[in-house]
Amino acid sequence: MSEPFVQSLFLVGIPGLEPALEAEALARGFRGVRRVPGGVEVDGDLAEAARANVSLRCAVRVLLRVAEFRAMHLAQLDKRSKKVPWGDWLRADVPVRVEAVCRRSKIYVNKAAVQRVSGGLEAAGIGVSRDGAVSVKVRIDDDLCTISLDTTGEALHRRGHKEFVGKAPMRENMAAGFLHEIGFDGSQTLVDPMCGSGTFVLEAAEIAAGLVPGRSRGFAFEQMVGGVRPQVAGGSGQKPGLRFYGYDRSDGAIRGAVANA
Repeated sequence: MSEPFVQSLFLVGIPGLEPALEAEALARGFRGVRRVPGGVEVDGDLAEAARANVSLRCAVRVLLRVAEFRAMHLAQLDKRSKKVPWGDWLRADVPVRVEAVCRRSKIYVNKAAVQRVSGGLEAAGIGVSRDGAVSVKVRIDDDLCTISLDTTGEALHRRGHKEFVGKAPMRENMAAGFLHEIGFDGSQTLVDPMCGSGTFVLEAAEIAAGLVPGRSRGFAFEQMVGGVRPQVAGGSGQKPGLRFYGYDRSDGAIRGAVANA
């Protein structure tokens, strides 16, 4: 008899900035932190997924891995999908959408995989819709099927408190990763001579103030069973004496950066 599957989290990262995400996860006290290509794996359940969404600056999104099994053909995928305890995480009143990627496997048609997993969800009383609020992600690689729930929703670089977005903006989680890689810890002055909408400057100021990145937005986990928004400790004001400077040749960009601040 096979052992029951143990839930875990996959913190999707920005390619090349996985070390910054790994360091942040360790600093935030996550357990079983393991850096892998494309992100970081950590131990945890939905409660830890919620904490990761609210508190991590360098992550792109947080996936809760809920099932993993071999699927050599569609009938096997159909059967195993119906054994997943979907009701442990998904609500009957919140439709979900299913996305699938098949690589190097006997099951090679993404749409067929979506149909079989959708059938398992519907058999459990979970509605499936193209615009569902929660995404069920199916990955079949070398005949190994991994099913994850996207606990994030909109990508985490959308902090929820930025009013102005300039042309070709720097994403907030990328800025946070770069700041980590240059050794910024919130105690240094930062100058950005091409600040655009102010992403680097504002991200640095938030780090210095200890503000929680996900404080101003909602998440997909809040529409899941037991998805409670955690209270994550953070600062509330700027450290005395610190200054962050942003410059740009565009007056419009400067006005936008000021509005974002």
